[in-house]
Amino acid sequence: MNFYKFFTFSLIVFSSFFSSAKENNNETYNVEIIVFEQLEIIGNEKFELQKLNIEGINTITLQDRIEISLNESSIINSFDFKGNEFSVDMMPANESNTSNNKSSEITNIKSYSQIDESKWFEKKSILDQLNNIYSRLDRRKEYKILHKESWIQPALSKENAPFIHEIFDNNGLLIKLYKSRYLHLDVIAYLEGNLSSNTNKKIINKIKFDALKDSIPDEIKDYDIKIDPKLLKKGEIVKPKINLEEAFTEPLIKSDEVKYLLREERRIFKNEVHYFDHPKIGIIISVYSSL
Repeated sequence: MNFYKFFTFSLIVFSSFFSSAKENNNETYNVEIIVFEQLEIIGNEKFELQKLNIEGINTITLQDRIEISLNESSIINSFDFKGNEFSVDMMPANESNTSNNKSSEITNIKSYSQIDESKWFEKKSILDQLNNIYSRLDRRKEYKILHKESWIQPALSKENAPFIHEIFDNNGLLIKLYKSRYLHLDVIAYLEGNLSSNTNKKIINKIKFDALKDSIPDEIKDYDIKIDPKLLKKGEIVKPKINLEEAFTEPLIKSDEVKYLLREERRIFKNEVHYFDHPKIGIIISVYSSL
């Protein structure tokens, strides 16, 4: 039984499920991928080494999840209110009104933006929508799972969207999700090749900062964002003035000969499962709304 027949039912089920999901104008998406090798090659097709040169492609790599530890003593001490009693009844009327007005302004500002860019391009490593397919694949002897991953990202324009480069052993996947009028996926996968990419955190930070800046409505004329200088020193928050073209000019990727190569670009619809086929490589990608 070939792979296409094996997964026809699964793809129909998942596509039907996703298509029934509620549509919205959200521009942030969950992406899940499974990359596998097809161990049985049908036919007599011979594969020669191919040159893969992606020197000029803008790439980033997914970020590891930041582990957060809690300081229990600080949390406990924060509930110590002795000597710091407070009562709304003790506040003068004018101070109370001022506070309420400020609170209302803050609420109005926050209501304009529902995005949470903090986890964009961060590895989740947990498959939600593709977990069932992953389990079925893992039980089949004719397929060898090479990689799985998931993350959240926005869909930028074709010009501004970078490729995400995932490397596993001496294999790799470059995937670009972008949106013109419709969503598109540009996929490059290779087996047995020596290519590498820089993390390019500044590109990720630029994307996050632009999203944050664009979420502030035009009617708010003065909106100060205070940034802790310590965070700037650590490089966790990037300063706003960044030349995107300059960020893209640094050397990112080597070129090399690869044994097997898949490349395909296609228009897609969200909330569906997409299969990219090659006699030796199989890629399953799910793109669905994050809200």
